[in-house]
Amino acid sequence: MNPENSCSTITATAVMPHCQQRTASGRRCRMAVSDPDSGLCSKHAAERQKELDQVDLAACLIGDIQEFRSAADINHSLGELYKLQARNKITPRRAAVMAYTANLLLRTLPAIALETNAARHDSRQIIIDMPRPDRSDARPENPTYADLRS
Repeated sequence: MNPENSCSTITATAVMPHCQQRTASGRRCRMAVSDPDSGLCSKHAAERQKELDQVDLAACLIGDIQEFRSAADINHSLGELYKLQARNKITPRRAAVMAYTANLLLRTLPAIALETNAARHDSRQIIIDMPRPDRSDARPENPTYADLRS
């Protein structure tokens, strides 16, 4: 075996790939890649993450929706959130918080519907404790053991 070939093989596999970030002049970053999925070093990956966190995605998520008063509006927003997350334009943590908030909005829709219907129909009455039916003619009020046997 040739010593030159074995040495070059070891150094080629030991070298970590460099960051894919380029400067304005076109030079590449010399730092080793910390995240193989993005191809960026830890510094540039953190900068990219910060940019993702600060991007205003309200126009894309909300569109022309003024209030989330229907399940269809919330569903539309959740669909847009899913698309943004699939394109890696929003962090998973931010998407999870927004999805949780949408879940809370969905859960309050039935209560809102009850309130608006109650305001329209004031004649409704909710009975919490209904009286028992009158069964005095069928059985005595205080049955004895002899009454229960027969």
